Amino acid sequence: MFEACCQYVTSTTALIVLFLTMLIFTYPRRPNGIPNGPMLVPVFGNLFSLASKDPMDAFAKLRAKYGDVYGIFFGQELTVVLSGYEVIHEALVKRGHVFSGRPRSEFHRMMFKDPGIVFANGPLWKEHRQFAQQALNVFGYEWSEQTMEDRINDEIGHFLKKIRSYDGTIDIGPLVNLSVANVVAGILFGHRCEYDDPKFVACLHSVGEAARLFTRSSLLMSCFPWLKSAPGDILGIRQIKKIREKPKEFLTHVFAMHATTFDEKETRDVLGLYLQEIQNNSDSGRQCEFNETTMRALMGELLSAGSETTATCIIWIILYLTLNQDLQKKIQADIDDVIGQDRRPSLQDRILLPMVEATILEGLRISSVAPLSVPHAVHEDVEFRGVVIPKETTVLINLHSVMKDHKLWPDPDVFKPERFLDTDGTVRSPKEFIPFSLGRRSCLGESLARMELFLYISSLLQTFTLVFPDNEPVPTTEGVLGMTYSPKPFKVKAVPR
Repeated sequence: MFEACCQYVTSTTALIVLFLTMLIFTYPRRPNGIPNGPMLVPVFGNLFSLASKDPMDAFAKLRAKYGDVYGIFFGQELTVVLSGYEVIHEALVKRGHVFSGRPRSEFHRMMFKDPGIVFANGPLWKEHRQFAQQALNVFGYEWSEQTMEDRINDEIGHFLKKIRSYDGTIDIGPLVNLSVANVVAGILFGHRCEYDDPKFVACLHSVGEAARLFTRSSLLMSCFPWLKSAPGDILGIRQIKKIREKPKEFLTHVFAMHATTFDEKETRDVLGLYLQEIQNNSDSGRQCEFNETTMRALMGELLSAGSETTATCIIWIILYLTLNQDLQKKIQADIDDVIGQDRRPSLQDRILLPMVEATILEGLRISSVAPLSVPHAVHEDVEFRGVVIPKETTVLINLHSVMKDHKLWPDPDVFKPERFLDTDGTVRSPKEFIPFSLGRRSCLGESLARMELFLYISSLLQTFTLVFPDNEPVPTTEGVLGMTYSPKPFKVKAVPR
């Protein structure tokens, strides 16, 4: 009996030693030279390090522990996170030629077989970025028939009329999304859509839905790459493709309507300009990246990217203004003094309404609607600040770390528009204020967004006083990270002034 027990203990000990030995030699290790980061967990990498009610808090804790340049693994795939203004400026401005790429992982290639501009690289991105910027200039900032301001104010008229039609409370978020998207639709396609247009509504709703599934699928594939060959749709790829059919249906509908009135001699919108570019290149025999496939991708991306972030910021500002009734009253008094009620706010009023501008800047700062920007990537081995970032590594630009840096912004979680005002009341914006990112991949619609923010907020407060419904809990200022960092749904009462 004693010998049997000894043999059992010896065998068990041997198995434990063997297991521990195998664990030591097979446990994942962080390669030498790459950015520091948390200890790796088999299969999952550092995924659990981001487990938090608010992922941005987790990123902040990792920065506090590992510095402004750290690396985290999603499964076996390294992602480098850059934090702080100096680090981000050095990467995107001083070394923009190496940090301006987009990821080219297997998952991204599966999802973006036909990229438009956001996830494109090389000549395709350069040509379409240049085209998009020129098109915005032609049909927005410089178009003689109807200026960008006129376009925005025309849509705001529909927006305010829709708000008046509601009796009682309103979940204002979806309406803001539809209205801002209509501004972009007017520039792209030459006309707006009705708020109850089912194809238009489904198109915009699908963007956020696809973004949420995209994140889940990307993480699953990083941890379990073999799932791409598994039966069924565990990764959700087919589900994402099904959701993407909704924007395709909308664009097909819009393109068909556009074709009935298109005149290549009198181009009136971005879509027409693109069709003209395709024809010109075809006639000249020039090899280029302009074709109907990339046209569809580009129009879809410009519609979603050009409206989602601006709309989300407007919703955040509405939330903070409704929480701060004294600020709302002060802004309304300024609007009454400068504009009155007999005309609509104009962009020329911005210099005369510094508190409105300061409120918008503070809204952009505190909301940080694109906290990690769009993922960047390096396409070659890069030495950066004493570490090596390997080729094809995804790089996250932590804009949130700048916009919530307590060294730059005292009480960063408090809504204080006055931080953007000098002692004489003029608006000031420090160089560290980078809500639209920096460098070659910075937001090309920044000018449009700033116009929209001013005109929407000033027009809304000129027309209504915003309050929360009686007998309902006060909404939280906690955000939800999806395609953008957005507030949780809330309702307001728009009381006519």
